[in-house]
Amino acid sequence: MTKKQSTPAVPPLTLEQAHELIHKLLDPITELEGRLNQHSGNSSKPPSSDGPDSTPPARPRPASGKKRGAQPGHKGQRRERHSHDARLSVEAYYPAPECPCCGGKVLAHDKPYRAHQVFDLPEVSYFVTEHQLFRATCTWCIHTVDAALPDAVSDIQMGPNLLSYITLQSGQFHQSVTQIQQQLKQHFCLGFSRRAISEAQGRVSAMLTPTHQAIKQQVQSASLIHADETRHQRGGERRGMWMALSKIAVCFMTAYGPGIDAAKRLLGSELAGVLVTDQYAGYRFVGASQRQLCWAYVLRHVASIAQSGEQVNQSVGARLVLLANSVFRVRHRYEHGSLSKDRYLHRLGRYRGSWLKTLEQGAMLCSKLYRGRCEWLIKDDEMLWRFMNDDDIPLTNNEAERALRGYVLWRKGSYGVCSHRGELFRQRILALVETAKRQGRCPQEWLRAIVRACIDKTDYPIPAELCASSSCR
Repeated sequence: MTKKQSTPAVPPLTLEQAHELIHKLLDPITELEGRLNQHSGNSSKPPSSDGPDSTPPARPRPASGKKRGAQPGHKGQRRERHSHDARLSVEAYYPAPECPCCGGKVLAHDKPYRAHQVFDLPEVSYFVTEHQLFRATCTWCIHTVDAALPDAVSDIQMGPNLLSYITLQSGQFHQSVTQIQQQLKQHFCLGFSRRAISEAQGRVSAMLTPTHQAIKQQVQSASLIHADETRHQRGGERRGMWMALSKIAVCFMTAYGPGIDAAKRLLGSELAGVLVTDQYAGYRFVGASQRQLCWAYVLRHVASIAQSGEQVNQSVGARLVLLANSVFRVRHRYEHGSLSKDRYLHRLGRYRGSWLKTLEQGAMLCSKLYRGRCEWLIKDDEMLWRFMNDDDIPLTNNEAERALRGYVLWRKGSYGVCSHRGELFRQRILALVETAKRQGRCPQEWLRAIVRACIDKTDYPIPAELCASSSCR
C-alpha cells in the first residue's frame, strides 16, 4: 500500500507574488504540454512509439471513395508459365479411350488444352566433405611427413554456402543467433552451437572489410548524399548508428563520441557533393551551400507549433504548415510537368518570402520553446531552399530513413550488441545488403562470391560500380 505524499506547505503570497509565480510557470507548463502531445506526426519520434490507442493523423485531402485494391483498367499480374528445364517434371493425363457419348474410339490431341503447374520445395539436406590427412614414414631415415590441408579448403567446419546463409539470416532477415540455430536444426538437421554461429559471423565480417571500404569511398565521392543516424546500444553504452547513402551505395558506421567527429569519419572532412539531412548539429561542419534540410522533418516540427496549447503558437504554426504543404504541392506539380520552370521558381520565391516573414513573427511572439525553433529555421534558411538551384536535390530525406529502417527493426528484436566484433559485423553486413538492393543485385550471390574468394584465395570480387572510386586489386 503506497503512502500518500503530503503537499508541501506554501507560504502565503501576496497578489503580486502570485502573478509573478504564475508567469514563471507558464513556459515550463507549455513545454511539458508540448512534450505530452508529441507523436510521430509532429516530432522525430518513430510511428511505432505512438501506440495502438493513438489517433492517426488527419488526411490532407478528402478520401476518393474508391475501394481498396486494383481499380478498373489496372493491368493484371499473373504468374508466368515455368519454362521446360531440369526443375520441371511433366505428368500427362489423357481421357478414357472410349467416347462417353457414343462409345467410339477417341484420338488424343498433340497439345494439352490446359497446363496446371504446382510449385513445391524440395527436401533440403546437407552434404559433408571429409578431408583425410595421412602421414608417411621414410623407409631410409624413418622421418615422418604429414600431409597439409590445401589452401582452398576452409579451416573451419562451415563452407561458403553455410557461412553466407548464417550471415544473411542475421543481417538481412534480422534473426537472432538462437533463431538461426533453430533454423539449421529444423530445416537442415544441422547442429551447431551458438558460439560457432557467432564466430562464423565474425569470420565473414572480416571478409567484408574491402567491400565496406569500397562502399564508404563511393559514398564520400558522390555528388548527392543522404545521411541519417539513430541510437545504437553496445552492452550498457549508448552509441550511434550512422548511415550515408548515394545513388548506388549505402554505408553504415557505429560511433561513440561527439556527433561532429562521427559525421566526419563517415562523410569525410571535406564533402564533395550536396548533403541531405535533418537539423542535427553533427552535420554543422558542412557549409550551408552544400546542405539541404529535409522538408518532411521541418513539416513535423512546425506541426508541433500548430498543435501547441497557446493561441499565438497555433496561428504561426498553422501558417508554416500551410506554406510547407504548398512547397510539396508545387514541387510535385513541377515534377509531373504541370508547371513550367519559371512559374515553379516564381511560386517558390513567394513562398520563401512568406515563410521567412512568418518565422520572424514566431521568433517574437511564440512561447520560449517555439521561439528557439523559429530562430533556428531562420538561421538555416539557405539550407531549406538549396533544392531551388538543382532539380536533382530532393525535398526530403526519405531514402535515408527507409534504408535505416531495417537496422531499427533488427535493433528492436536483438537489443544491441555486446562486443566490438558485433558492431563491425552489423555495419558491414548492413552495408552489403542495402547496397545490393540499390544496385539490383542478389545479396546472397554477392556474399557467397566474397566468401568463396576469401576461402579459395582468389581475386576479391568488388562490383565495377564501386571500383570507380576505390582501389580494387
